[in-house]
Amino acid sequence: MKRSSFLPFVFPALCAAWIGGIGLGLAACADDSAPGEPTGGDGGSGGKQQDGSGGEPPGGTTTGPGPDEPPPHPDDTLVKIIEAPRPIGCVGVDQSKPTTFFVSADDSNSMASPVHARDLLRLGMEPYPSEIRTHEFLNYYQILYPAAPTGQLTLFPELEAEKDAPEQLYFQVALRSFNAIEPRKPMNITFLVDTSGSMQGPGLTRAKAAVSAIASQLAAGDLVGIVTWGAANNVLLADHVATGPNDPAILAVTDALTASGGTDLKSGLHAGYDLAQKHYAPGRLNRVVLISDGGANVGVTDADRIAMAAEDADKEGIYLLGIATGPALTHNDAIMDTLTDKGRGAYVYLDSTDEATNMFVKRFDETMDIAARSVSVELTLPWYFDMQKFYGEEYATDKTEVAPQHLAPNDAMIFSQVLKTCDPMVVNPSDPVTIRAVWTTPITYAKQTTEVTTTIGELLAAQKMGLPKGRVIVMYAEALKRPGKESLTKAREAALAYDPELADPVIAEIVSLIEKHPQFPAP
Repeated sequence: MKRSSFLPFVFPALCAAWIGGIGLGLAACADDSAPGEPTGGDGGSGGKQQDGSGGEPPGGTTTGPGPDEPPPHPDDTLVKIIEAPRPIGCVGVDQSKPTTFFVSADDSNSMASPVHARDLLRLGMEPYPSEIRTHEFLNYYQILYPAAPTGQLTLFPELEAEKDAPEQLYFQVALRSFNAIEPRKPMNITFLVDTSGSMQGPGLTRAKAAVSAIASQLAAGDLVGIVTWGAANNVLLADHVATGPNDPAILAVTDALTASGGTDLKSGLHAGYDLAQKHYAPGRLNRVVLISDGGANVGVTDADRIAMAAEDADKEGIYLLGIATGPALTHNDAIMDTLTDKGRGAYVYLDSTDEATNMFVKRFDETMDIAARSVSVELTLPWYFDMQKFYGEEYATDKTEVAPQHLAPNDAMIFSQVLKTCDPMVVNPSDPVTIRAVWTTPITYAKQTTEVTTTIGELLAAQKMGLPKGRVIVMYAEALKRPGKESLTKAREAALAYDPELADPVIAEIVSLIEKHPQFPAP
């Protein structure tokens, strides 16, 4: 069986290591094919492994010496290395089956972290590293992939070699939904607005902007409720049927909102869900919109206990949208993040009234609708790969340890990770990679599946779509987690290398914000 040529990014590096470190391997580097290179089975097998180990053992089969040649000396290390290299780093790794990871990127519309960071940077402040969630940067800064056919989801896997680390590969997977269906489903929306004293100023101004922006997108027949809460709860609208966009009654109630008193978040959340459950209808999109600065200083203040209401309601199909209003320096990220995580809902942050328009007019369907419920994504890789770094929320080899999430229309879940081989010598371009997504429809709860199987070689050779931009976004977020002259400079250089003219507004914003970071070196 003819061996396929070894990965071009791996073999030269190994040759250099042999020559420089051991003084060996010169003859092997001069050959067209890598000696002892592993194979993953016959090229006509459709990419399936023959024996579960990725193919023939490293070194394969070699021709023995002729009858007139003496046998090789047992201590001839040159012959051992060149004719039969061993995957030293793979000792102890189970070669009998591929590795499967279950991954989660959090709800595809949780986007608070990058906007809160932007708010702080524009004030000349340093974002809190503990509040930088890289997967939310990938949600907020859009990476465009072709839309899936209506009612379906489409997978886009991309793989790139790491030039300076031959044992590593950068792997990005996008799960793209279909575009929003027109006309959309009728909605039952319950606004739960924090009117406690801490909301005075920018908080209440942004809260009003959020309600007004959503109201501009309502259709005739949508059912709307408005509950305010502080130290006490007040139902300002119930059973209100919207007349269409910019309903006068909704706008009048919104304009009249004032802030005062304490913050009983748990009581307010229960009041909002009680109203939402009263008007729940299976054929509609049922949504609770929580608008707050995240403060809780009256009643129960434990985030997990508060979040129980959101978690229970999600099981019934009442979806949560959490809108944080700031301002930046007093924003309570922990409670809002916990609430929306338990309820598997979106979490956004408003740093201005313009951002309310951006999120709830331009991106209305992404934040308010559901295309796929309880999405679970699994990556099945050759046995020699491990997860070096995952930039999503969570991953595991046990499916039960990763919570499924929801995906909106007009949107994509982006999973970015760095894979590491136990030894580059065992990598075979013909080895298969399978990505599988399972979800349920939001109304009928029907189970759906989509799957893509390809090979390492095909992924490496394919034209890259969203991966280069995704890497820039990840580098920016990671630099904010570990800020310093070197990390911020490298993130800026990567952004400019990708888009030197700053024609992409996303890249232009990233470069501008990096330059505002207090630790970025002055010119």
